[in-house]
Amino acid sequence: MSGRNCVNVVVVLVVAVLATSSARAQQMVVGVDGCDILEMLVYTEVIEAGLRRSRPFGDPVYPGPGEVTNCSQTTRSVTAAFTAALRDMNIYVAWGLHRGNGGDYCLSHFLSQCYPNHNPYMPPPSTTERQFVTDSWSAISGAVRSTMATASGVDVSRFDQARLRFGIKSRLAMHRLAGEPADTGIWR
Repeated sequence: MSGRNCVNVVVVLVVAVLATSSARAQQMVVGVDGCDILEMLVYTEVIEAGLRRSRPFGDPVYPGPGEVTNCSQTTRSVTAAFTAALRDMNIYVAWGLHRGNGGDYCLSHFLSQCYPNHNPYMPPPSTTERQFVTDSWSAISGAVRSTMATASGVDVSRFDQARLRFGIKSRLAMHRLAGEPADTGIWR
C-alpha cells in the first residue's frame, strides 16, 4: 500500500470512529456515591464535636425527610473519615489489632471489630484527647452500625443522612452529659 493510500485509510477510520461516537445514547447520570456522603457526614460530625467538646450540647437537630442512601464499603468509609477528622485536629490514630500494623482505615468488614489505637509513630494524645476519641468513636460506630445490614460479613449501610446525623449528635451528647468515657476497648 502506498503512503497516500495509508493516509486515506487512516482518515476514513478516524471519521468512522468520530461518527459512531456522536451517535451514542445519552450517558448515564451518576450521582454522589453513598459512601462519599457517609464519609462527609462522619468527618463533619467529628470535627464539630471536636470544636464543641468544651461546650454543652445545645443545638437542636430536626431531621427532615430525605433520600435513603446506600454505602457498600461502610467500614472503610467510616474509619477513613474518622481518621481524617482526627488528623485535622492533630490527633493521630491507627487501625489494627497489633501496634504498628495499623493503617488509615480498618480492614475488617465488621464495624464492631474496628477500634482506633494510638498511632505509635506520633506523639501520645492527652487524657482529654483520648476521652474524646473514645466517646466520638463510640457515638459514630454505634449510630452507623444501626444502619448496617445484619447479615454476617455484609459491609452495607442504608441510611437517611438527616437521621444518621441526628443519631450521631444524640450519642455524642449522651457521652458529654455522662462525663465518662465509653467502654469500647480502644487505646490498648
